[in-house]
Amino acid sequence: MSDAILVVDDQDLFRSSLERLLRTVGYDVDTAATGQEAFARIVTRDYSAALLDLKLPDLDGLEIATYLTTERPHCPVIILTGQASVESAVEAVRLGCYDYITKGRSPEQILQTVRRAVETRTLRRQVAASTNKYRRLAEATWEGIAFFSRERLLEVNRQFCDIFAVDEAQALELSLADFIPGLTVEPRRGDGDGGQGSQSLQVEAIRGNGDLFPAEVRVKRSHENGSPVWVAAIRDLSPQRDEQQARAKLEERLAQAMRMESIGLMAGSVAHDLNNILSGIVTFPQLLLLEMPENSLYRHDIDRIKQAGEKAAEVVADLLTIARGSTCQKQLVSLNDIVEEYESSLDLLEQRRNTPQIGVEIFTDPTLPEIRASSIHLHKSLLNLVRNATEAINGHGTVRVYTTDRFLTDTLQGYEAIPPGHYAVLGVADTGKGIAEEHRPHIFQPFYSRKSMGASGTGLGLTVVMHAMRDHGGYIDLRSTAAGTVFELYFPAGNGRGRGNEATINLDSLLGKGERVLVVDDEENQRMLAAAILKRLGYTPCLAETGEQAIRYLKENPVDLLLLDLLLGQGMNGYETFKEIRAFKPKQRAVVTSGYHNHPDRERIRALGVSRYLPKPLSLTHLAIAIQQEMRTPAGE
Repeated sequence: MSDAILVVDDQDLFRSSLERLLRTVGYDVDTAATGQEAFARIVTRDYSAALLDLKLPDLDGLEIATYLTTERPHCPVIILTGQASVESAVEAVRLGCYDYITKGRSPEQILQTVRRAVETRTLRRQVAASTNKYRRLAEATWEGIAFFSRERLLEVNRQFCDIFAVDEAQALELSLADFIPGLTVEPRRGDGDGGQGSQSLQVEAIRGNGDLFPAEVRVKRSHENGSPVWVAAIRDLSPQRDEQQARAKLEERLAQAMRMESIGLMAGSVAHDLNNILSGIVTFPQLLLLEMPENSLYRHDIDRIKQAGEKAAEVVADLLTIARGSTCQKQLVSLNDIVEEYESSLDLLEQRRNTPQIGVEIFTDPTLPEIRASSIHLHKSLLNLVRNATEAINGHGTVRVYTTDRFLTDTLQGYEAIPPGHYAVLGVADTGKGIAEEHRPHIFQPFYSRKSMGASGTGLGLTVVMHAMRDHGGYIDLRSTAAGTVFELYFPAGNGRGRGNEATINLDSLLGKGERVLVVDDEENQRMLAAAILKRLGYTPCLAETGEQAIRYLKENPVDLLLLDLLLGQGMNGYETFKEIRAFKPKQRAVVTSGYHNHPDRERIRALGVSRYLPKPLSLTHLAIAIQQEMRTPAGE
C-alpha cells in the first residue's frame, strides 16, 4: 500500500501541481484548501506526512501543525510557505515540525524532503513497535519449569526442553548444573519440614548444542517425602536482548536523522547571509591581486585572505550538502582521471610539504570501468580521505591511494552490506594506529572527531564522503586494525562510453567592451562588489536595489545584460522581476545569482529562458565566463 500524503494549501494551481508531482512517484495524495477541510481529513485517515501552508483562509497553518505534532506524533509535518519569516520558522522548530521550506523549491528537492519525512516516520513507528514488543516479551510467562534435587533433574516441562534444545529423556539424565553452571542451592539452616527459601538471578545458560544464552532463573525451595527439592522457573532472555539491541540501533538511526534535520534548519537559515558575506572576502582579494605586482609587500597576505574565504565557502557548501543531501550533475568519468588530477594538484603538493615524513603512493587499474558521477564530489571525497589518513599517522608512515575493478558475486558484508555487482573501487589505506571499534559506528556522523577541531578540520570530512556515496548510489567498506585503516568506496560501473571535454578559457579573452550591465541586488555591499568586478572586466555597471527600480530603469534605459539576484529583500523577488521584464523586453539577456546553492525559483526562472546561474560567493572568473557566454548567445534563446 502506498504512503498517504496530505497537502493543505489554498492556492488551487500550486496544490494541484504538488498533487500531480507526488502521485507521479506513487504517493496516495489527499488535498485540502482550508483548515476545516484539513481537519476533516486528518480525523478520518492516518497520513505518512503532511505538507502545510502557513496562510489559510480560515486558520493559521501552525494550528494544524500543533494538532498533528501532539495528536498524530508519527505524522511528520512539513511547512511549505511562500511567506517565510524567522518567527514562523522558530515556532515550527518549537512545535517539532520535520522541515520548514519555501515555495518554489525544485520538484526534486520537494520529493527528497517528503521521502526523508516518510522514512523518518517509518523509523519512529519501528521504534515504537519494537518498544511495545519488548514490553510484551518482558511480561510473558512462557517459562521453563524444572523440579530438581541436588543430584539430578526430577521433572521438566515442554518449555524447558524447547529453551535448552533437548528432549525430556535427555534432560532427566542430567542435573540442572549441566544447563546452568555455577548455580548452587543449599539447604537453609533452621528450616523445618515446611520451610521455604527462594532466590532470583540472571545467569549464562547452555543449550544442548553448546550455545550460550542469557537466562533469568527464579528458584524456590520445598520438601518432598522429607527431602529438600527445588523448583526453578527459567526464562530465555535472548529475545529481549536481541530486541533491545535492535531497538538501540533504531533509536541511534532516529537520533541521527533528527541531528541532520537540525543541521538542515540551521544551514538553510544562514547559508544565504554567509555566502553574501563571503563574496567580499573572496572576490575583493581577487581584484586586488590582479592589480598588484608579483613582488608586492602585501600580496602574500591578501592571497591568504582569499584562500581563507574560499575555505569558509567550502564549509558552507559542505553543510548544505550534508543537511539537504543536495544532488549533483553527473556524467561518465574515470576514477583514474580523478586520482591523476589529485596526484598533480596543489592539495597533494601542500600535504607533502607539510608532512614530508608521510609518503603518498598512487596506483591505478588500467582496466577500471567508467562511472556516472560528479568529478567535484569525487575529488572532495578523495581529498577528505587522504587528509583523514594522514592525520591518523603519528610519525613516519605511508598513505596508499588506489583504484581497482571489482566484481562481487555475493553480498559483501563489510562496513555496509554491498550487493553483488560490477564496481569501480577507490581505496585509501594508511599505516596509522587504526580506529577503535567503539568509534567506527560514529565516524561518519557530523562533527564526530577524536582530533582537535581547527587543527584537524571541521569534523565534516567523512560525513561529506558518506553523503557523496549516498548521492552516487555507492557503498563504503572500512577495515581497521592496529596496523592501519583501509577505506574503499564502491561505485556502480557506469553505462556508455566517452565524456565531454571542457574547454579552457583565458581570462583576457573574457573582457567586455563597455557593455551596460544592470546589477539588481537588495544588499549594497553586493551591488558594490558586482560593480567593481564588472568595471575590472571592462563593462559599465548600473545599479538597482529592488525589482521595481530595475523595471522602471529598463523602461527608460536599454542595457545589454541583467545581473539579477533571485532573493530580493522587499517587493518583487528575482523571478517575479524577470517575468515582468520579459513582458516588455522579451529578448532581454540575464545572468542570475543567489546565496542559495539550490534556490527554489531556479527552475522557474530557467523556464523563462535564463540558463546562466551563479551561486554566491561570486567568482570573478566564473562571472566573466557566464557573461561572455550569455552575450554570445542569440537574444531570446
